[in-house]
Amino acid sequence: ESALNGEVVSGHNAETIAIAKNLIGMANNLNQLTKLSHQRGFHETHVYVVDLLRRLKEILGEYRQASYKPKLSSMGRKEDTT
Repeated sequence: ESALNGEVVSGHNAETIAIAKNLIGMANNLNQLTKLSHQRGFHETHVYVVDLLRRLKEILGEYRQASYKPKLSSMGRKEDTT
């Protein structure tokens, strides 16, 4: 019964969702840069690849900080009173 009357609570907050969306976009960029590197040679794309890797490292650091914030276990959940 509690499964039918309970609420679904996301395990992620808005900050971590935004970071994940950012990572998805950067993954697409990395795939495009990889393809271009194979077509034209790494010497033409290395500056972009290095910049993308730097940005990825920053975002992963932000994600680590956001995911280590303390969470209250009962936050946003209905308590079973039966």
